[in-house]
Order: sequence, then structure tokens, then C-alpha cells
Amino acid sequence: MKRNFNIIFTIDESYIQHFTVALISVIENNKDIDLNIFVIHDIADNKTLNNAIAFFKNQYGVHISSLVIKNSVFNNYRMSLHFSKAVYFRLLIADIMPDEIDTALFLDSDLLVTGSLEGLLDLNFDDNFLFADNEHNTVGLDLLNEIGLPANTYFNAGVMLLNLKAWRENNVSAALISTAEKYMDKLSWWDQDVLNIYFFKKWAQLPRGYNERNILKPLNELPVVIHFSGVSKPWQFLNVHPYKNLYWKYLKLSPFKNNRYKDYTIKNFIKKILYLTGLLK
Repeated sequence: MKRNFNIIFTIDESYIQHFTVALISVIENNKDIDLNIFVIHDIADNKTLNNAIAFFKNQYGVHISSLVIKNSVFNNYRMSLHFSKAVYFRLLIADIMPDEIDTALFLDSDLLVTGSLEGLLDLNFDDNFLFADNEHNTVGLDLLNEIGLPANTYFNAGVMLLNLKAWRENNVSAALISTAEKYMDKLSWWDQDVLNIYFFKKWAQLPRGYNERNILKPLNELPVVIHFSGVSKPWQFLNVHPYKNLYWKYLKLSPFKNNRYKDYTIKNFIKKILYLTGLLK
């Protein structure tokens, strides 16, 4: 008998393609699990998103629950070219998700799942609010220590197994918004900083391989989750991630299979050749 697993994505309009690729990688490598997919977004009536949702129903028999949030609550929050308002949707996840959903796996859209997620189904939260992976982020640690939290760990929020029941029981969404407003001028990594501040010593470490980042060369064992964190992404021509080809592999299974690099130019082609030959650092 198949087991159920709830998975959450948060996206904005610019990440529909990448969300589609990420979800295809989840489905293709987890056919022994009944997946309940939830997408939190601020996109009104968007044909591209609607077509993507219809694609998953028709191609894979997977239903996607589309949960729309008004992003005006985040109008005064810090943004950048690399991050949009969608990053703050994570702060309200417990209130946005249906009340009957007690636990769920949150996944960023700039990642691939290359293996089974079943190893996460039996993790015990104990008194923790989530499982995540240590980021080794000195900037994040500096922030925590600056505001008086004696931290030696700081987690990456791109893959989180969430104890939504505990979030609701402790009114966490309101507390996260309050935390964001209190420390807005100090945030470097936006909602990830907020989550680390509030959940200081209230989170547990994910098993190894469920959020591998900063990969410079192929690993001996393929991680279950490859997270393309950072500014450079596999859909960019100049990106040289060792598992970049996997993104394009799953893209070919998607409604966006005919899409190509948007940043392909002769100048970038020459830059990449020079980089790969060691003539450009």
C-alpha cells in the first residue's frame, strides 16, 4: 500500500518552468508514494500556470492544490534581484495550508529530487518544529549572534520537513511576521534569517543527502536532493554546475521542453569557452 506525502512549493510567475521541472523530478523518482502537491503563489489567472497544473493531472494523474496568497502584506519587506516576495510566503505556510495537513515537505523550485523521499516519512519531530540542513552560513551566524542568540548552526530553508501542527498550536505564522518586522533592517537572507531567528534551537538536522548545495564536481553518490542554491542556475548558459544536465533532462519531460537558454549570446559563448579552458577565472 502506497504511503502519502504532502509537498509544498512556493513560486512566483518567473519560476513556473523551474517548479515544473522540480516536480517532475519528484514524481519520476517517487512512484511508490502518493504525492499531495500544494503550490502557494500570488499569481492571479495565469495561463502558463494553469496549463502546468493541467499537464500534471493529464500526464501523471497528480492533482495540484493551488493556494493563492495576496502578497500586499509583504509590500514593505526587503527584496532583491535574486529574491522576490515569494520567499516570504514560507512564513505563512501553516496558516495557508489546509488545517488537516499536519506535516509536509517544503521544497524550493531551484532543485531536483533524484531519488526516493521515503526516508523522510518516519522522522520523529520530538519537540522540534522542522527538519532542515545546516547551511554553514557565516553571514547568517553573525546575524544570530549579533542579536543575542549564541548560535553555531544556521539552516538552509530550501528543503524543510515541517511540523505544521506544532506551528499552528504555537501561532508561529504571527510570530514569524512579528520577527520579520522587528529585524527587517538586519536581514541578509530575508525569510531564511527570520526562520533561523525564531526557530533557534527548535529545529533538527535532515539526513545527509536531502539538500546538497555548492557542489563543485560530481559526487561518488548522487544526492537525493540537488539544490541549485546561489545566483547561478542551471537554466543559465554560463552555469557550470556538475549536475546541470539533469535539469535539462527533466525539462524535456515538461511542457517547456522546447525552451532554450534565454541568456545565450556570442559574448557568453566565448566567456564560457574561456572559462572551461582555464583562460578565464
